[in-house]
Amino acid sequence: MYKKKIFLLIALLLLLTVLSMIFLYLVSPKKNAHIIMKVANAHNGDAKFYNDYIVTEVQGKLVIYDMNGNQIKSFSDINANWIYCMPQENYIIYANSDCQIGLLKVDDNFNIISNRIIMTTANMQIDPTLIKVQNTYYLTATEIQGTANNADINAENGTYTLHLFKSTDLTNWSLVQDVITAKNNIEDVDIMYLNHKFYITFEKEVVDKGDSSLNVATIDTTQANKTTITELLPADCDHEPASVKATKNGFRVYYSCDKNYPGESYSGSQIFYSDYDLNWNPISIDCPVETETQKGILLYEVKDGDHGKQYFLYSQDYLNEDNMIIEEQ
Repeated sequence: MYKKKIFLLIALLLLLTVLSMIFLYLVSPKKNAHIIMKVANAHNGDAKFYNDYIVTEVQGKLVIYDMNGNQIKSFSDINANWIYCMPQENYIIYANSDCQIGLLKVDDNFNIISNRIIMTTANMQIDPTLIKVQNTYYLTATEIQGTANNADINAENGTYTLHLFKSTDLTNWSLVQDVITAKNNIEDVDIMYLNHKFYITFEKEVVDKGDSSLNVATIDTTQANKTTITELLPADCDHEPASVKATKNGFRVYYSCDKNYPGESYSGSQIFYSDYDLNWNPISIDCPVETETQKGILLYEVKDGDHGKQYFLYSQDYLNEDNMIIEEQ
């Protein structure tokens, strides 16, 4: 009888444990990542959020989609390969393989208010970014001299120079400084200004679609633009940085990389984030982001929505189908 009571007590405790685990699972918040938009075979090389729209390029032309994947505007006369958006002032800045950087201003229905080329250079400039600090605009662009996107470890790479310019009228631009010059592919640039400092993040490739490091240049405007470059992640996989966000404790960097599928580049990439303190010391590194797409992600941008939701804009299977995807979490 005593042994039977002990057995029943153990069985009851096990049942209560299982029921508790089921209860905690049911009440705990779920990420529930799922695809909310898919544009099949988009074959676009860059894409950014513009409020509740997506600005992208299709076959080198600027195109606008809504969050349901409907194409609502196409600008057949605007050549664009790299894109950056400043929706708070209705600006879209773009660069193209014609060695031009252009600035488009649109109304709320994407009708053109103005469109003009603000820079024409002898060498191609890629990955423009635009930010406004008080009454001054700052623009970054990466100039390429020589071979672009070199994929051969034995070949000579072109020289990439990341420039920082400024203007008060968006027409007359002056060089503030060169942030970095290297015989590496310098790509996927983003810019942030916080507490009198510019933070410019970028990828530094060994070769195209090969291993690359993720870096940040800190420019302190209180110390005569003293510039410090910090390596955030080493060149141990193909890092493709997408978005940098300020957090309560510092910064969060979102990127795609092939760390779980070494050597597969875009085909093996998944989404991760890393957290840093205000001095860019690591807090947590390579934290995976749950996605419906298991691999083959080239991340373009991350957008924060209402009620804690996030939206991830990326290319699915970039080297083949190249579907443009938005996932919601």
